[in-house]
Amino acid sequence: MNSLVALLLGLMQGLTEFFPVSSSAHLKLIKMFLGIKGVPVIFDLACHLGSLGALVWFFKAEVTRIFKSDRKKLRYLFVALVPLVPSYFLLAPLRELVSKPEFLGTFMMGTGGILFAGQKLRIKKTGGPLRDALLIGAMQSAALVPGISRSASTISAAQVLGWKPKDAVRFSFLLAIPTIMGGNFLEIAKLWKKGHVADLMNLHCFIGFAVSLFVGLLVIRFAIKWLERGKLKGFAWYCLAAGMLVNIYLYLK
Repeated sequence: MNSLVALLLGLMQGLTEFFPVSSSAHLKLIKMFLGIKGVPVIFDLACHLGSLGALVWFFKAEVTRIFKSDRKKLRYLFVALVPLVPSYFLLAPLRELVSKPEFLGTFMMGTGGILFAGQKLRIKKTGGPLRDALLIGAMQSAALVPGISRSASTISAAQVLGWKPKDAVRFSFLLAIPTIMGGNFLEIAKLWKKGHVADLMNLHCFIGFAVSLFVGLLVIRFAIKWLERGKLKGFAWYCLAAGMLVNIYLYLK
């Protein structure tokens, strides 16, 4: 690691976190294409904390309102989180297996497929908002697999269920706040057990965090306005093309 690499990776995290293209996949890609090795997991954690900070800042008024007066939406968010807890632990062996670079392109193409499904498919409503929240939360669990975008999964699931694009996008990003917080808490707990938490305070982690936060604050408003238009085919084609190129690159390597 050096400061330039930290800045570059923080920039990539900030640029891609709020679009349905999998920021984690893009961090892996830039490391792979530039031959960057030896980047500790704790650095990626710092970058994701920066994005989380941008997300919380952007939605701070809405989060406050939900806790103060909108108990219905709070209940929906809680229900949507329920599938993630068992999935995180039960899918741990599978997640470790498919985290190898050779699977990355295929799962990025999978994100493209999910986005196309969200644009094309609609199912007949047979349940209420709580059922929708549970299904959206279940779909979020797919993003535990590297290369599958969390926002693509949740927004597309909501659209398939008949939600308006604006409602789907805002619910997806509100759901991201406790999801990312929970995931980061678990990762920090692991580092605590290993005695590595203090490493979060090193210069490179600070650069990654600060750049991700700053770029995220610049990007998030534009990204959400774009996504609320509901036209996600461009991102779908991008993920399919990027995934195919990654597979070709790995095959020829």
